[in-house]
Amino acid sequence: MEITNFVTENFLSSFAGTLLAVELVVFTTKSLPLIKKIPTKLYTFILAVIHLIIVQVSSGKADITVEFVYILFINSLIVEVILCGGYDTLMGKFKNIKDTLNQESEDISQINNEISNGTSINTKGIASNTAAEVEKNANTEVEKTANIANK
Repeated sequence: MEITNFVTENFLSSFAGTLLAVELVVFTTKSLPLIKKIPTKLYTFILAVIHLIIVQVSSGKADITVEFVYILFINSLIVEVILCGGYDTLMGKFKNIKDTLNQESEDISQINNEISNGTSINTKGIASNTAAEVEKNANTEVEKTANIANK
């Protein structure tokens, strides 16, 4: 058994091979002065495009058609998202959305409670004012009647 070909053309043309090759190139070259200035996601995407073009050309399947370009673009995006922590980024965004919705729901509940408490206090105040006004009006009527009777 010969152990000189760890990576073959067939392996590099596979999904796992593409991920491995692009990640190795990014990992080993990202610290170079000129490449440091390029955002890692963009750099990874560019390397994925280059890798996929090389694989297609070397296998003789590179017909420049709209379909080829589109599939190349989508496959490069998939590689970039996976290698640059796309899952964690997406899940973090979904968690932020969920937390925001939960916070808004709690805020709405708190506002509803405050409105309910304020309404019941106002209702009690109105009821007590009404009772006081009724009593005051009754006393005023009694006094008027007494004054008329005294005259």
